[in-house]
Amino acid sequence: MKSPAEFKELYAAKTPASRKLSERARQTLPAGVVANVKYFAPYPLFMQRAGGSHLWDVDGNEYIDYCLAFGPLILGHGHPAVVSAVAQSLATWGTTIFGTPNELEVQYAEKLMSMLPIGGKVRLTNSGSEATYLALQLGRAATGKPAIARFEGHYHGWYYEGVLSNTPRAADYGDPDRPTSVAGSRGTPACILENTLVLPFNALDACRTLLTANRDRVGTVIVEPSPRAFYQTDPAFLEGLRALTRELGMVLIFDEVMSGFRSGPKGAAGIFGVQPDLMTLGKIIGGGFPVGAVAGREDLLDLTSPLSSGGSVFHSGTFNGAVQVLAAGLATLDILSDESQMRPFYEATEAFKAGIRHLVTAHHIPGHVAGLGANFGVIMSETPIRNYRDLARENGAMREAFDFACLTEGIYVHPHKPFYTSLAHSAQDYEATLRKLDQIFAAIS
Repeated sequence: MKSPAEFKELYAAKTPASRKLSERARQTLPAGVVANVKYFAPYPLFMQRAGGSHLWDVDGNEYIDYCLAFGPLILGHGHPAVVSAVAQSLATWGTTIFGTPNELEVQYAEKLMSMLPIGGKVRLTNSGSEATYLALQLGRAATGKPAIARFEGHYHGWYYEGVLSNTPRAADYGDPDRPTSVAGSRGTPACILENTLVLPFNALDACRTLLTANRDRVGTVIVEPSPRAFYQTDPAFLEGLRALTRELGMVLIFDEVMSGFRSGPKGAAGIFGVQPDLMTLGKIIGGGFPVGAVAGREDLLDLTSPLSSGGSVFHSGTFNGAVQVLAAGLATLDILSDESQMRPFYEATEAFKAGIRHLVTAHHIPGHVAGLGANFGVIMSETPIRNYRDLARENGAMREAFDFACLTEGIYVHPHKPFYTSLAHSAQDYEATLRKLDQIFAAIS
């Protein structure tokens, strides 16, 4: 088995221009990046151009892209329909942002709601993080209870509650049935920790005990129904969580920023047949532009209305509903709602995943492929991952070797992140990737 260090040497040899640009970037940008997720050691790749399912870095190396900007680009880079819609919007509307209501906002909202497995209304934001934050505010306002409950190992955005107990250290775990509330960001106020109840995923009995004991202060529960594309969700758990929150009068939020339209045409909620009170979306629904959305129960969304009789949940944003964002989003939604295009896409992704599973077995890799639809992970653990703590069973050295082997072989998957596929990926892309993965698994086994 080749070690991670050997693959990192190959990586460094192939990417000297990225290393040099990273050193330059560090002079003005913390760690040389504009977002923490974009960094990985020893330095990230700097890309120069993109097209369809491919990327080219500043050293001229070509990659088949399975990161797709961490998920938004389900149509691939520079899809003609998106490019045309953006260009046409500038010509037609004459601006990038009105600062007033416009018909495009109405068209977008109508189209989005027609595609979701949840009724009601929708409010637009500029990111998935903003969407989940707003959803939590709606839950607090509706129930009058200050505390929220979230799950250990789930991610909901970069704000304090969003990253709390997202990646806690083993020393800080606490009891498996009563996880400790652990700050995920420096400077987290004590009041945030006190007002965030952490729940164990896929453990309904423990959730019942914790939520029942805290029902006087907890009014909102947020969950990733298909977390990280690494965990195997028990459908009965989500069904039980829905019944429990309804019984306790709590608002249930499905964070589908990652899984929406990637898991399937109706997202994870559609796959599991469980309807939350609120659903948050982002990434895909903007066609590569910054957008987020909170959709769901009319009475909850109407709390944001300035016409609300009891006072509103204040929500605003200068760039909410920006013209090019909605134009790109509408073009994307039109394709996502076209079964003649989406069915073959989901089928091709499942065939690709089956090919990876075959290689994992053939090379006796202690691992498996997890995740729903077009968002999946290659996990270096023979047993399914049911919660965050199970990830400790993963062979970290093998995973690191796999990640850097992929990068050196022209497969762009951000280290420690899932695979994402797009309509731009061709049969030739998948075949080429499987050939490369065959070699990679042989090298790391």
